[in-house]
Amino acid sequence: MAHKKTNLPETICLQCQRPFAWRKKWLRCWEEVKYCSERCKGEAKRLAKAERKSAVGSNKPPANACAAGQVEDEF
Repeated sequence: MAHKKTNLPETICLQCQRPFAWRKKWLRCWEEVKYCSERCKGEAKRLAKAERKSAVGSNKPPANACAAGQVEDEF
């Protein structure tokens, strides 16, 4: 009869929100595991990078906005 692994701890993946179970390769770092797979880890990094990029770009005013406003006020 095969051994069933029913008593393994589980956690929820931060990216896909699916539960995943403990694996032997995570023996020493189970508390640090956040993602169920390399795919989810890569997707999370890609989304974080895109958010940082859009946040940096949104803080800058349009290049011609101030100059155009000053020119209209002078005339």
